[in-house]
Amino acid sequence: MALNKDYLLPRILIGLMALVMLAATLPAYGNPTSNPGLINLVDPALSLGETAGAFLGRQMTVILIALIGAVTGLRHIVMMGGFGMAFMNGHDAIFMGLIGGADVRVAAIAGLVFAILGVVAIVLVWRKPA
Repeated sequence: MALNKDYLLPRILIGLMALVMLAATLPAYGNPTSNPGLINLVDPALSLGETAGAFLGRQMTVILIALIGAVTGLRHIVMMGGFGMAFMNGHDAIFMGLIGGADVRVAAIAGLVFAILGVVAIVLVWRKPA
């Protein structure tokens, strides 16, 4: 199998972001309060059948898209992974920064950094000819 070197930097960016998010998402299935985005939820919203489950499912979907883009290097999938990382993390950063307390400020800043890196990944792919 030949290594696909197209869009290597954006693929590395979204792949690393996806792995970091995966490390924060998988443990949250056992204990939803371990995820910074779910720390302020209370029962019954903390159940995997309610808000927490929808939140974690959304995260896993975006993580999988980003990982598929990072592995395959397909132009549009890499861009979709970058968009997913930018939109989801930017959205979470805004709400955690505005609504969350001091306990989620670090996660909000990390989300903002991930959003910027997602946009950088999109621009790097977009600017390179197909």
